[in-house]
Amino acid sequence: MPRKSLADARRLFRARKFSEVIRLLEPEVFRNRESHEYFSLLGFSCLQTGDLGGATSYITRAHQLKPGDTNALLGLAAIHLKKAETENALKRWLEVLDAQPNNAIARRGMNMLRKGLSRDGVQELIDSGKIRQLYPPLPSRSRAAWALAAALLALVVLGSVFLALRLTRAPSNARPGVSSVEIPPDLPKLTEDGAAPGHALTERQVRQSFQKVKSELLAYHDNLAILEANRLLLSNASLPVKERARVLKGFAIRPSFTTIRDSFPYSDVAKEPALYDGCAVNWKGKLANLSVGEQAISFDLLVGYEKEKELQGIVAVTLDFPIQLENGIPLELLGVIASGDGRVVLRGISIHRLGQ
Repeated sequence: MPRKSLADARRLFRARKFSEVIRLLEPEVFRNRESHEYFSLLGFSCLQTGDLGGATSYITRAHQLKPGDTNALLGLAAIHLKKAETENALKRWLEVLDAQPNNAIARRGMNMLRKGLSRDGVQELIDSGKIRQLYPPLPSRSRAAWALAAALLALVVLGSVFLALRLTRAPSNARPGVSSVEIPPDLPKLTEDGAAPGHALTERQVRQSFQKVKSELLAYHDNLAILEANRLLLSNASLPVKERARVLKGFAIRPSFTTIRDSFPYSDVAKEPALYDGCAVNWKGKLANLSVGEQAISFDLLVGYEKEKELQGIVAVTLDFPIQLENGIPLELLGVIASGDGRVVLRGISIHRLGQ
């Protein structure tokens, strides 16, 4: 990862913008498999946002890269406590106290366990938010940061007033560039052939579909925008229209578990994979046929079979980042659909082990 990206993640983490840290760092996991700071920032951000599966994977990796890091140990202890694994939490806190006998967070956790913290007590800690007192300490915000935050707040207030005054007169364009992609009036809208079965459109429908792609993008419904763009690409729309649809499709942003919207069920995708090409989905299932290579990991996801009750289908998955996996584990997968040869194939973005 470029130093600037890691510096940006450090700044966002200091500002408590944990979801933004995850969005910035998660796509770069494979490139940073030996960076302790990278996995620490990503793991602690997942912990702060409640992404327990991601926190487990990333903080464990940070601990592997630097076993003596007390913050990683505190993070693992907090994860164990959230899972009501008190003995494992105790073990981690003892490791912290061996290195730092006066560590206040580890001592606080030990004292809670000495008082007989029950499973209900753990849940109460989680529900009340007090469990954050046992998380690794966050970096302090400098005076300069507070001054900047105050200045930004003032700008936000002024901006809100300005926008409120203009809202009824000017439409919002949250994504610069989207509105500028247009179909000129004199551009041919249709071609004589080239439509997939069931996707023939009239000229009016082409215009409506094109506008819908733009509207969904401006509303940050990226999956719905990609779906509508694919309808145009599969239709009898002219080549210039399809090229513009591809341009709009390129505005979509790769999501994370915390930002994905409008996921699609496997049953819909399996009926026509090409219609969902490039869409992100969040599916649960069981892992099978695991193969670990030097540059990628591949396996089959038995969709819907995480509780061994209903097998909806089998999907080939590839990962370009390292993660510890075993055959037979139930998991939740975030991935992007690649409709090769009429099959549903997923390029994995992130994985959560279920039950963790």
